[in-house]
Amino acid sequence: MKMFLSGTFRAVSAAVLSLVLCCCSAQREDPFVYKVAIVGNPADPDIRYDDAQMQALRDMGFNTLQLNIAWGARPADEPLNLEDILYVEGIGDREKAALRLENIRQRARIAKQWGFRTLFHFGAPRVDSLYKILTPELIDIATEKNSVCKRDIVDKYVDLLKRLKAEVPELDDIQIYTFDQDAWVGSEFGDGPSDRDVPLHERIPAFLGALTAAWAEVSPEGMVWWEPWEISAGQIYACIPSLPEKHFGMFLHSNIAEVQLTRPVDVWFRNTVRLCADRGIPVVGEIFMASANEEVEPLTHIAAPRLVAEELDAVGRVDRIAGVKEYFGLTPDRYDPNQSMAAIKLHDLSTPTHRALEELARPFGAAAADVLAAWEASAQGLSLFPWDATWRFRRLTINPAGIEVYHRWDVAHIEGAVAPSPSWKSTRRSLFMTTESESLDPWFFEDIELRSEVSARKLLEAAALYEKALGSVTQEPYAAYLKDNIHDIKVLEQMVTAVRCYCREANLAHLMRKYVARGETIPQALVDRFEAIMRIDIDNQNKGYAPYVSGPMAEDMLRLFREDPARWVTDYLPYR
Repeated sequence: MKMFLSGTFRAVSAAVLSLVLCCCSAQREDPFVYKVAIVGNPADPDIRYDDAQMQALRDMGFNTLQLNIAWGARPADEPLNLEDILYVEGIGDREKAALRLENIRQRARIAKQWGFRTLFHFGAPRVDSLYKILTPELIDIATEKNSVCKRDIVDKYVDLLKRLKAEVPELDDIQIYTFDQDAWVGSEFGDGPSDRDVPLHERIPAFLGALTAAWAEVSPEGMVWWEPWEISAGQIYACIPSLPEKHFGMFLHSNIAEVQLTRPVDVWFRNTVRLCADRGIPVVGEIFMASANEEVEPLTHIAAPRLVAEELDAVGRVDRIAGVKEYFGLTPDRYDPNQSMAAIKLHDLSTPTHRALEELARPFGAAAADVLAAWEASAQGLSLFPWDATWRFRRLTINPAGIEVYHRWDVAHIEGAVAPSPSWKSTRRSLFMTTESESLDPWFFEDIELRSEVSARKLLEAAALYEKALGSVTQEPYAAYLKDNIHDIKVLEQMVTAVRCYCREANLAHLMRKYVARGETIPQALVDRFEAIMRIDIDNQNKGYAPYVSGPMAEDMLRLFREDPARWVTDYLPYR
């Protein structure tokens, strides 16, 4: 196979390689045995397994490839279950399954030719149209039909794994979600006859044990990786003593709640790695290593390489960690400072972050100092935003917790509920402030408002620095990336400012409503404060990034407020 570097990647690779070589004398033992990549991501499913992509991944330091994006929205019709590539009578479309299987076959062959370990990711036991049936009663029906306590269900997946290896002999490992990824396990507190009354940690390990034994039979050098997503910290701890000790490992989000760019590694992650290591079970930590990630999807160009370095440092410092895995996906042969930072750290984790940043900024020439400052401002802007308020702030520019740039006025509410899974009903509350559909206190709204304000300020600072740098950067791919970065940061800042405005307007409406309820005149100071935030909201909505779809705009609402403030605060933005 012809091996070459794309023009886009070649310039970056040289800078990365020079830094790696100059640091090699101080290199310490690499804590990452497994370095797992994904080609393409849900926001940009560019799933080319060509020479440029494979060479770029090799140069970055990855040694294992997940062969499917495996995302709930199924970008590019990527498979999410075994049944998506291995046709089972009555499930899905036979021709589509055959096409997906052929894609996985081709990717596996190419990945092995390039020396990568191969991995297929799926959810089991499959629950059809999972996110359309997230009510306890319907989940009971679906999980009873597919209960892991039923011999025929276990036998079905044992047979499917044997079929999988026969169809894709180049496949080394499998990754299993038992919750999410259109998979679910019945609740002991539900009404499914097969699962009720029996703790989850007494059921899942037996299922995993059967699948691991089956995979070890057909793939003696392979691994079964379990992702215990959606179950509580306590349930995970309780499962560990009964999990297989051979041909088995765990992939973990880098905290109990999620993969978060700015919050890698919590006490649960460290505890789980330690408990698994005591039984000889390897653990791989999942992080974001590219400018595209789930938090800012669909934006793909917001660079914050310092945060990537801190993620890798945090996971690498965990005692007895076995590896690191990209969670969202990569665009390997394109310029991305976040990916370039990941490459430096994957080659030598001991490389000081400040030195890596300076090396990555060097191609920007006279603008290097401005680019470094912009990267830092971006990192701070992302870190300051309240991602921990609710999981629903993910995919921020699309629809965070019911807030949009042209936001609602009927109620003041930030949604926290996600799914009726064990962890969402328990441990996730330790990292997300709200995980239910609940009425929130004014101090909650104020906290989100104030953090959003300081985040937006940093994002605007980053955009200004990039615009300054762009004046002296003409070389590609750097100039194009700066332009894309400026655009994406401004889109993100518009959404962050919308969150700020919505929260402030809700609280001011609440304060004014108290006076109206007592039959008193609203103080002019409150009216002035409300006018001020509404003007910010109006200006924000006029920035031209988010398309107007429907509903009243801030300008219209301010006009209504001025006509009758007392009636306005009675009709709009009540806490729900």
